[in-house]
Amino acid sequence: MVKIWCAPISILDRQRLLGEHVELHIIFNALHKQLKGIKGGWQHHPETLRFKNHLGMLYDRHRQQVQEMQARGYNHKSPLPELPHTPEEYDYTRNELARDMRTLEERKGLKIPKEVK
Repeated sequence: MVKIWCAPISILDRQRLLGEHVELHIIFNALHKQLKGIKGGWQHHPETLRFKNHLGMLYDRHRQQVQEMQARGYNHKSPLPELPHTPEEYDYTRNELARDMRTLEERKGLKIPKEVK
């Protein structure tokens, strides 16, 4: 499953943080290829389509991931290539946040701080 969580990056455990980072690169590469007219890959996946006209949101989420990884003492050696984009904050709705919080709590066993819910 390719997934960029609609949740604060700081609540993700190691597995989800690093997994989301890999998946962000998958989505970014699919969109990059699409911009170059190359077909295939994950271009029609719902998570890819979610960011189709929002490269700025992917750059922002990647920035958040890198900051969190560095705060945890992890090495980061996979910058995103610079492409023309409009800066955008990574954003999600209350409903998306609530959905992903339930998923993280129920299926993934993460303890979510009450102030995040």
